[in-house]
Amino acid sequence: VPRFVNCGQPEDIDNGTVTYITGPEVTTYKAEIQYECESTFYTMKASNNGRYQCSADGYWKNSKGEKVLPICEPVCGIQTRTTLERIIGGKTAKLGQFPWQVMLIAEDGIGGGGALLYDNWVLTAAHVVISQIDPSTLTIKMGFLNKNSVHYQQAWAEEIFVHEGYIDGASYNNDIALIKLKHKVPLNANITPICLPRKEERFHVKTDDMGTVAGWGRTEKRRLSPHLLYVELVVIDNRKCKEAFAKLPAGKSLLVTENMLCAGEEEGGKDSCQGDSGGPLTFLDNLTKKWFVGGIVSWGVDCGVAGQYGVYTKVINYISWIENTIMKNS
Repeated sequence: VPRFVNCGQPEDIDNGTVTYITGPEVTTYKAEIQYECESTFYTMKASNNGRYQCSADGYWKNSKGEKVLPICEPVCGIQTRTTLERIIGGKTAKLGQFPWQVMLIAEDGIGGGGALLYDNWVLTAAHVVISQIDPSTLTIKMGFLNKNSVHYQQAWAEEIFVHEGYIDGASYNNDIALIKLKHKVPLNANITPICLPRKEERFHVKTDDMGTVAGWGRTEKRRLSPHLLYVELVVIDNRKCKEAFAKLPAGKSLLVTENMLCAGEEEGGKDSCQGDSGGPLTFLDNLTKKWFVGGIVSWGVDCGVAGQYGVYTKVINYISWIENTIMKNS
């Protein structure tokens, strides 16, 4: 029996804890330890049950005989407070309702929104960050409701990735960008990421689906809102949306492409507006009861006007772009 085998003190993992099963500080051959993820906001990646044993070669190994440490990854799409009321215009958000909502303030002072992905990426619209030359001067705030609040989590951009197909000033096609954060953001009831849509049919947003958008943008009174507001919107048939824009004076230049989806309300009164750009249009996946991002606030002509709609970047068309960008830069 390899009595002299000692695996030593087990390594710590991010957002997780390790406990001794066999006995306090017992690290010898066949000793067992248990890794667990902290809180409800992280979960163990892949099929790792977190149980490790000290093996004969002096390494801690999981049930598959691997030395690799377990990874606690962020849980996405969970609202920690779930009272969504039906609304006309905007309703004041409560903490934990939109824990993925991010506020961005570019160096030109123009504000917009974004959505937290995992714990170190933000999804937004290209046009919000296109003029941002130096990533370090982009203000990124989350975990708060009121603009004037001093209680918020600030994050810093390491790098900004604007979709190669977005041409500033030409049209809003491919209006999507990713921001890589310098540090992982600590997740809590007020800060959790949104899920990305998956390839399955139920993630393909359809006409008449109900989505929710939140932001600090302009309100009915045309003032910027100091408070995070949200509104529920219906997805509009793409052809109907194209026809609505074609009727407008500048209609010829307003291109609604297959990379966009429209949302709003026939009779007007509910919409996103200036200052909401880049924020997520989110949908509830009825199977998992988790929220995912279906659209990104992109453009429109007037806000909340009957017979006109807000236009959103269709996120599902960009899943491989998002995944590749994150993979190449992680």
